[in-house]
Amino acid sequence: MRNIHARMPAIAILPLSLLLASCATPDVAPPAASLLSQENLAIQPASQLAAANWWSAMNDPVLDKLVSVALSRSPRLTMADARLRAARASSDSVASSDGLRVNGSAGFTRERSSEYGNNPPAYRGIYTNLETVGLDASYRFDFWGKTRAQLAAARGQARAAELEADDARQWLAWAVSSQYLEWRTAQHALQLLREDQTQAETLLQSGQTRSKHGLAAPEELAQLQAQLAESRERLARASQREAQASHALAALSAQPQASLAQLPDAALPQWQLDTRQYSTNMLGQRADIQAARERVEAASATVRAARADFYPDLRIGGLAALSSSELSNLLDPGARLLRFAPALTLPIFSNGELNARLSGRTADYEQAVAQYNQTLLAAVQETADRYSQLHSLAQAETQVLAAQAARQEAARVLQARVTSGLASRSQWLAENRRYTQARLTTLETRAQRLQAQAALLRALGSQRAAS
Repeated sequence: MRNIHARMPAIAILPLSLLLASCATPDVAPPAASLLSQENLAIQPASQLAAANWWSAMNDPVLDKLVSVALSRSPRLTMADARLRAARASSDSVASSDGLRVNGSAGFTRERSSEYGNNPPAYRGIYTNLETVGLDASYRFDFWGKTRAQLAAARGQARAAELEADDARQWLAWAVSSQYLEWRTAQHALQLLREDQTQAETLLQSGQTRSKHGLAAPEELAQLQAQLAESRERLARASQREAQASHALAALSAQPQASLAQLPDAALPQWQLDTRQYSTNMLGQRADIQAARERVEAASATVRAARADFYPDLRIGGLAALSSSELSNLLDPGARLLRFAPALTLPIFSNGELNARLSGRTADYEQAVAQYNQTLLAAVQETADRYSQLHSLAQAETQVLAAQAARQEAARVLQARVTSGLASRSQWLAENRRYTQARLTTLETRAQRLQAQAALLRALGSQRAAS
């Protein structure tokens, strides 16, 4: 007897060992993709970021109001916030799926048995009642960290959605600011081109008068007519540009077109950005880059969860209830109904399915890594482009301002010479038109610099605004 009892543990362990040996095993190589190092790209943690409402530095109340309205009405932000709520709900659902779960139940059943059933004759064709009240409890052990990995993935996705919602707000603020600058530029360009057309018409009239007196050659008159036609064509394109900018601004700010027509006129902002305060160090704090990194961490967690599927899953359940056919006996100790149900699940013949799932999660991780690397490289390139563009435009603005001043002085000198009878009026009109065109060039160059400043702050990222 002692030998038999001594062999029992070994006999009991044998089938368990065979069962474990037959379990599915992972046959997928670890992910090969790796994250680019921010340090190698000269990106360090930044202690100072652009202000969350950087557009307020333009000191334009109209722009401030447009951005505020856009942030409160934009369907793009509504969709981003909805995605964020869905991601948070998914995270909460995963968090509640593990650990102890207790449910209460109460039921009443009244049943009439068949007169032609297999029951004893005394129990055929009678009514019976059954009242039940109880608690059902279950607990799942997370020995292999599957639920923890799933929860980490869900929370990572929620953080990524939150960052992407913030990036959508930053993008919208930049888009409204950029389109507003384009709209104001188009308005002022339209005014200058109207002046240019009036001057071209005056020059043509002067040329026609001189032609009648034989003081202007036919080719000169033809040139003046061509210049007037070109001026009218530029004016038409400028009018279309102003309309398109207005339509885009109305769409971005989610308001009717008529409301923009009621806005007061305003000059281009006197906004000069000190680029010495900003550097590529800020890129590490960009919302889209941080969101891409969170996606990588979430994908890594899903790989861990997929690997945990290869291991046994242990659950225990239990039921404590009172059940009786008579309500008067429901609270009697004899009405107790107890159940204890431990369960062990082993993936034995699921090797193909589990490896396919693990392979898919590994591919998702490598895709997330590639997306992060692409986002990071694109941000570095975009920032470098904006810096060089802003530097070139600053130099160009200095040159066009000097050219405008020279044209203004030339027009003033010619006006004095006309008064003194030393120059013709047509010469002064032509020079005055060239001064108007120089003003238009200055306007466009300055607008490009303002656009480049806004684009640079967008590329670098800014402090997170309150949701």
